[in-house]
Amino acid sequence: MFRSLSPNHLAAALLAVLLAGCAGGGSSDRSSETKVPSRSFVGPTPGASAAAAPSVPAGLASIGPALTFAPPSLEPFPTLDTAQRPTPIDGLRPPVRFSRQAVQDPAAGNVDALVFLLPDGWQAQAGVQWLPAWERLAFLQTTVFDPSTGITIDWLPIQDFIWFDPPAGLSAPIGGNYQGKAYVPPATDPVQFVADFWMPNVLPHLRNATLVRVDQVPEIAAEFETGFGGPADAFAYRMRYQYDQGGQAWEEDVSFALLYSAANGITSWYVNFAYTVRAPLGELDRNAGMISTVVASRITTPEWEGIYRLVQQLFIQGIRQQMADTLAFGNLLAQYRAESAALQQQVTEERQASQDRIAELRGQVLQGIETYANPFNQELVQLPVGWSQYWVNAQDEYAVSDPGFDPNGFGGGGWQQLQRHDP
Repeated sequence: MFRSLSPNHLAAALLAVLLAGCAGGGSSDRSSETKVPSRSFVGPTPGASAAAAPSVPAGLASIGPALTFAPPSLEPFPTLDTAQRPTPIDGLRPPVRFSRQAVQDPAAGNVDALVFLLPDGWQAQAGVQWLPAWERLAFLQTTVFDPSTGITIDWLPIQDFIWFDPPAGLSAPIGGNYQGKAYVPPATDPVQFVADFWMPNVLPHLRNATLVRVDQVPEIAAEFETGFGGPADAFAYRMRYQYDQGGQAWEEDVSFALLYSAANGITSWYVNFAYTVRAPLGELDRNAGMISTVVASRITTPEWEGIYRLVQQLFIQGIRQQMADTLAFGNLLAQYRAESAALQQQVTEERQASQDRIAELRGQVLQGIETYANPFNQELVQLPVGWSQYWVNAQDEYAVSDPGFDPNGFGGGGWQQLQRHDP
């Protein structure tokens, strides 16, 4: 039976109670992190029926309605301020410091949900949008931009999809919510996918753009398949567009991956690893190392990832069991703190075990970076190539410089030189 999850008030209530309870767990407020302005976004209204989704012809053009939640508005194109562009002194480039930024999740008791490195002079806005009616339970909106060059990095909304031939008598609106996935036929053309899924909502400026290049990224596709853990086919892309913005030539790289898994007449398909980078023509390649450093550093915290995995488990249980057993439901809520802590530890152990593999993957797919080992916490970090000296301090700040620079001029003290990490 085609069923909308939105009317399932019990499942939505579980999410609300769980997240409210997380407030008692405290937050990881490390002094090494700067709090980014956070915005809370409103997800789908509980009780809104999937049957109300727009009825559109079947096929690729129907992807757009699958983005039924209202995505947060991306930042407008920044006003360029070339006066902020660093000027070389005596032939040496000014050093660049990267500070660790933390994005808090108010719905989860203000725990740090996401961290990333931000170069001095760059700006960021971010927030967590919980989507209790969808299997993809949260969207970590992040926008980072550099006023001096116009470089803007945006992480794109993603979704899980499902498709099957509905049996006789079943009304299945395209774009409706079926067990937390959007009911949409598989899209296999990446160009059309971008046009139908993101351009109507978050990338409208690309509607009249010229597609100049499509590159496949097999390393990301392989990582997607590995993470999926079952029979599947994945494809990853980096697509470059060019367009006019205010009389100036701009370019934009849209990166994402699609995965398809079919069995017993049902196809589940997914979009992930999705972000976009735009700038005036020439700036993307010229600043590849800076861009890749920001992209590589963005990661959820184990604390928030543990909460997310727990909510995901409860969401799946809610679908399968319909939360029919009130006593078990109450016991589950009482137990969630210990389970969340166990999941956080699991995330930490997984990341420690996969550090080298992830660092190698980033080096293969992101341009202009090298991997270094942080002597304070043994974590690996990617920083832009082409500098003579690489520094870190105990506050998780990083700096790159030409010869003869004293990083203590940045403050904080305790700076140490980094050594390249060779797996």
